[in-house]
Order: sequence, then C-alpha cells, then structure tokens
Amino acid sequence: MRDPRQLERSLAARGSIVYLLCGNAVSIADLVRPIRTAGKAAIVNLDLVGGLSKDPSAVAFLADCGTTGIISTHHDALRAAHAQGLIAVQRSFLLDSQALANAARALERFRPDAVELLPAPVAPRAVKTLERASPGLTLIAGGLIASLREIDELLRAGIAGVSVSDQSMWSL
Repeated sequence: MRDPRQLERSLAARGSIVYLLCGNAVSIADLVRPIRTAGKAAIVNLDLVGGLSKDPSAVAFLADCGTTGIISTHHDALRAAHAQGLIAVQRSFLLDSQALANAARALERFRPDAVELLPAPVAPRAVKTLERASPGLTLIAGGLIASLREIDELLRAGIAGVSVSDQSMWSL
C-alpha cells in the first residue's frame, strides 16, 4: 500500500499481509488498526514513514501502534524489531554483484525473519547465494513485477512470496 487511499482495497485483497509504504508518525496507527482488525499482518516500511527515525524508539512506537513487523534497510532497526517481538524484514536492493555479496555478509551479523529482494526480476539470481549464507531464510521479491506469470516464475525459483503495489494484482 503506497497511499492511504488504498486502505479499503488492501483490506479486501486476498493476501494476509499488508505492506505499508506510506504514512507518518501521526497517521500510522490509524492505518495499522483496520488492517489488524481485518485479521491481516501490518508490516510497516520504517524507512518510508515520515517523522520517524530509524532507531529503537521508532520501532517501539510502531509496536505500540499494533504493527506486526517492519521492513528496513537498517540493521539496528531490525534488531530492535526482534527485541519488540516484531517481524523483521530486511530490504535489499540488488543493484550489482557487490550488493548481493553485501546482503549475504549482512546475514552473518543478523538473521532477519525474511529478506525482501528488489527488483524482483533479479531475485532468482540471489537465491543460491543467500541460501548458502543463511539456510532456510525466507526470501520475498518485490518491484517491477508485471504479471502472474512472473510471480509463478519467482515462486518456482525459490522465492517464498512476492510484494506488489499494482492493485490489479492484489486479487490474484
């Protein structure tokens, strides 16, 4: 969900998880509450919420708002999420082979609950490397997904799930 106006549509979607890629310190609780009431997990991208830093205090605030977990590129925030009993999703941008090597090395220091790989079309190239670095790790692919066929290909390549912001794909 990139925009609060997508809330009703996200609640009606078949998926059990809503990624919040919007909001601010004032509005986030009002976005999380109906998602949780609908029986869905509310995973907040801490890096995209306005008015919050990327530190343990912000994570504690999100936990108090009822958030199920956070997405972030910041390891300290992800560690704080675990300390709060939240799901920690590490977001990794696979820009080149060095970025993939860095993502694998980061898993030696901290194992999140999942790693979201962006953009999705290159995620299958990372599966073996990240599986070697952290066996059994849950991998999610996001970004630049344009069809159900692409989702099927990602799942066959070892990706556990996908995140899509294209509302037309929320009902698939």
